[in-house]
Amino acid sequence: MLLYVVLLPSLACCADVATQHNDRYRTGANLLETELTPATVAGGRFGKLFSLCVNGQIYAQPLVLTGVDIEGKGVHDTLFVATMENNIYAFDAKGQPDAPLWKTNVGPPVPYTEIPQGITTIGDTYNIRQWIGITSTPVVDRERRRLFATAKIKEAGGIVYRLFAIDIANGHVAQSADIDVRQDGELIRDFAFRHLQRPGLLLSKGLLYLAFGAGWVLAYSAETLRQEYALCTTPGGNGGGIWQAGNGPAADDDGNVYLMTGNGDFDNKSRFGSSFLKLGRDLRVLSWFTPSNYVKLNLIDLDLGSAGPVLLPGGGELVGGGKEGKLFLLNRDKLGGLEQRSNPPVQVFRATPGWRLTWTSWIPGLWNEGYHHLHGSPVFWRSRNGALLYVWGEEDFLKAFRYDPHSHFNPRPLKSKTEAPDGMPGGILSLSANQDHDGVLWAALPLDQDAFIATVRGVLRAFDATTLVELWSTEADEPDDNFSFAKFCPPTVANGKVYLATFSDRLNVYGMRETASPTRSKTAAKRARSLHRHGKRYEKQH
Repeated sequence: MLLYVVLLPSLACCADVATQHNDRYRTGANLLETELTPATVAGGRFGKLFSLCVNGQIYAQPLVLTGVDIEGKGVHDTLFVATMENNIYAFDAKGQPDAPLWKTNVGPPVPYTEIPQGITTIGDTYNIRQWIGITSTPVVDRERRRLFATAKIKEAGGIVYRLFAIDIANGHVAQSADIDVRQDGELIRDFAFRHLQRPGLLLSKGLLYLAFGAGWVLAYSAETLRQEYALCTTPGGNGGGIWQAGNGPAADDDGNVYLMTGNGDFDNKSRFGSSFLKLGRDLRVLSWFTPSNYVKLNLIDLDLGSAGPVLLPGGGELVGGGKEGKLFLLNRDKLGGLEQRSNPPVQVFRATPGWRLTWTSWIPGLWNEGYHHLHGSPVFWRSRNGALLYVWGEEDFLKAFRYDPHSHFNPRPLKSKTEAPDGMPGGILSLSANQDHDGVLWAALPLDQDAFIATVRGVLRAFDATTLVELWSTEADEPDDNFSFAKFCPPTVANGKVYLATFSDRLNVYGMRETASPTRSKTAAKRARSLHRHGKRYEKQH
């Protein structure tokens, strides 16, 4: 996994977050956090420390690398931020100084009005505004001292996708390569124009994996940036896009790659819309699983791949789910093929409510399917009280499902008292803990509006990861901080700080303040008493 332990003179452990959702398993968990605990977050001193100014919407998750020797500026714990204006920034992770250590622009972004989406343009239909540039989360390779990112670029000859290797010491472009896609030997000339590289990049066994909404997966050498392998999930067909709400493909310790596809053609042979895929290092399809109701999922736009898979550490299983609101637990060695009564998955259960009146409610057989979608990968944590999987679906409550390797998931979850607002996308989650204790679950979500099309105000919430008692929120701490929600972008938690992307040309940073205000102290005291009561009750029940 891309999670490093760095020994400092104080012997304290520091964590790197070098890839989307923390590691190649995509667990979303940083298990080296000692400063931020349920007690300290609820204690009155936790809050916003500062903001860092950037140009452009931040769709990519911020990344953190400790102990980076910045050319001419000394050693810094470094925060990397990429924006839709094709800017990549390196900041001091503690905000000292608050000006960038370096800033690089990798090329002119594409005006959002120039990209078609059906009969209209992306910008008229969705909340991408002004520019389309770096949409996916980069990945940092400490050994090579490189940050890898893809960018959509407008040039005189047209629109191109380009892969970059950036020197983390100075921001210089060390290497770059145009992303060319060929089908049956013929170059797809409008590929970069029509398709979005949304999932986070994956670095595994010396290869960089890039996944596209067009249903393509490409593998590049991290050393040379030469394209080594390619796969289309629906060759000669339609759909099968890979977007996973920005979550990157996952990889196991052998270098096998796992992902989930969206609506698309399925033929039980080479076209794998609405499916889980296990791919070899060379992108050969090794195993797959497709729900039995894939026709229905395609018919009413219930993408299976609206979230990404999570590989469960220490075992041989993976879990994932999408817009239908069901979670599938699968055996990694053999995903299972087409779901049948004689060949069921390891487990399948509904994680979000099963119905809501919509325009499809009158169609027989469709009224009870989905509508409380899952977006963004679940988060997995092995606490001292047992393993837990966290999800927060649309218009639903934050939930934690207990996992046992023998009996699998208990479908009766622990639920918070906090509900997501109406509409998209529910809560986008990360977790911090000190190994198996002191867990805090962090959630970025809209404050009170639907983020499907509109750019809306955001909120960051923190919960005790064991009891799901809410500890803190920006709504209560700084109600006048009107930042715009960064869609599908999870908070990054590292070394006592929480880094929250926004669509407000800034990144907010939270942590422990030196003192607490009197008002916050009273609120914190009430939360501490509530936390204690819930903790005792939880211990008795479990």
